[in-house]
Amino acid sequence: MSSCRMLPRRMLPLVAGGLLLFLTVLNPVGLRAGESPCQQLANAKLGLFIHYVYGITEAAPGRPPIQNVSAFADALDVNGIVQTAKSMGAQYVIITSMHWRLTPLYPSRVWGALFPDRVPRRDLVGDLARALNREHIRLVLYVHPDDRHDFTKPMLQKLISAGYCSPSFHGIMPYDPKWNRLYYRILDEIGRRYGKDIAGYWEDGNGGSSNGVTVQRIMERYTPGAAIWVNENISKPPATLVGGENSKLFDPNPAPHLYNTSVRQVAIVIAKGWIATGGKLQYTPASMYRFLICSIATQGEQNGGVVYATSPYSNNQWESGVPEGLRALGKLVKANAEAIYNTVPSRAYVSGQAAAQKPKWGVAVDSADGKTVYLHVLMPPEGRTLDIGAPANGIQFSRAKLLGGQRVRIHAESGGYRLALPGGVQWNPVDTVIALRVK
Repeated sequence: MSSCRMLPRRMLPLVAGGLLLFLTVLNPVGLRAGESPCQQLANAKLGLFIHYVYGITEAAPGRPPIQNVSAFADALDVNGIVQTAKSMGAQYVIITSMHWRLTPLYPSRVWGALFPDRVPRRDLVGDLARALNREHIRLVLYVHPDDRHDFTKPMLQKLISAGYCSPSFHGIMPYDPKWNRLYYRILDEIGRRYGKDIAGYWEDGNGGSSNGVTVQRIMERYTPGAAIWVNENISKPPATLVGGENSKLFDPNPAPHLYNTSVRQVAIVIAKGWIATGGKLQYTPASMYRFLICSIATQGEQNGGVVYATSPYSNNQWESGVPEGLRALGKLVKANAEAIYNTVPSRAYVSGQAAAQKPKWGVAVDSADGKTVYLHVLMPPEGRTLDIGAPANGIQFSRAKLLGGQRVRIHAESGGYRLALPGGVQWNPVDTVIALRVK
């Protein structure tokens, strides 16, 4: 479960017929204005995860790798990242603010005092934050509590001499107060620079090598109500949400079926690996979409939904099929956005984490105001009628329609409801969405 501290939502007053009404304001990607970052991203459905720093060692197709840190940071087109995220319908982007020998993507004074040749001139993090904020897409910064296992021996010796690493370190990330002192300084620097422009953090390394309470205090000092995930399903500080990585979680088979899901945020690699290394898209847009739908309908999923992980090369190209696949995913999401964004797992037709715990025809979500139940019919029947059974919470429905607007015949029976498609309409092989209006 999400551990967000629930803050009052910003409600805008509207006078109608002498009554003072209140409306919750949504931005273009379905995030509620006025909520804390943690609340916003707890209810988010889709994100994009970019591991860019590692790419400094990787060659883009037909060209050698960029070894200079500043040239590498200068190369990334932030507007290209924004357009990719926007095209897929992402509500937030996670990017490595520092990784791989703790290489930062901003001009860090703290790290630059130790390794001036490993700090870029460009403020890539700031550029990306501003570009994403213009599109109402939130930025989350990946951080690592202990990257020393990546360091060269000269780097480790310099850290030991400076008092930021214990001489006994052998590359296995033990709890080290000397190193943690430096990590806290870097987090404080990041917070001072970007705290007002970001939604939170995604901490790798399972949080075991630093003091989680201290880390959370630093993060929330500059980003009140921050969304914070820790890798490996950690639910203790600094985490305010639960998440973890998966190199491959679901079957890429495009044939219609229901997926096993999770209540936590799930980060899934969709090409060869976390970084661009000559791979290609592993999943069809339909399978990525259907996994997303099964995930957002899972009871208890309040941790940020699904995050698809892929990264560009330093020449801003993506691995084969990735941009086309994400755009196609985005078209499916956009077509059914009303039944995706600003919804919650349905209490009428409940879905569990296992495929066998979902309704045999698909999954359902409720509108945030509770007035509509959206059926995502992922496993349509052979005929034109669908028996959906009785709502688990005892509600009743007054009418039904396809998301496109055509009326669907609805008939109450002793065992629940029977729905019939209008004439000339066939079940969509990817997803047929039926909106049921609650009486």
